[in-house]
Amino acid sequence: MGLNYLRIDDRLIHGQIVTAWCGHLKIAEIVAIDDALAANATLQSIMLMGIPKQYKSHVVTMAQAKELFAQSSDGNRLFVTRFPQDLVNLREELKQCELVIIGNAAKRADTKYNLTKGGGSVFFASEEDIRLFDSISADGVKLIYQTVPKSPAKEWPDIRRGIKLK
Repeated sequence: MGLNYLRIDDRLIHGQIVTAWCGHLKIAEIVAIDDALAANATLQSIMLMGIPKQYKSHVVTMAQAKELFAQSSDGNRLFVTRFPQDLVNLREELKQCELVIIGNAAKRADTKYNLTKGGGSVFFASEEDIRLFDSISADGVKLIYQTVPKSPAKEWPDIRRGIKLK
């Protein structure tokens, strides 16, 4: 039986996912979760065209992602979603994940906290994101920040100690 992993990355599927994370996590299936992208066949084909045929890959809606989580898989799966708040709809499913990886999120109007502090990638979070991560971590979900597998992983409780909410 395969393991489930989830990564938050506003770029969804890109070279770093395919070349670094898939090999490291021994991924067989890549699942991008994005309702708007799932409704646009042209953009889906563009998103998926660079993925080697060895990986099963698709773009699904949030509802379809929940259905996939409910199904067992023979190989490891990597679910990728754009924004932290997407996890609100996956709270129960996150408990089925071996690991939730905070990856990349560009600055948005509501973000006040840079979780990366000079790292090679960026992850900006809002107060709402921070509270969500606190809650997910309290549920027992292993939540880390890690850009690529070769970079050091920082566990959420360690990151959180350095954040003072306003």
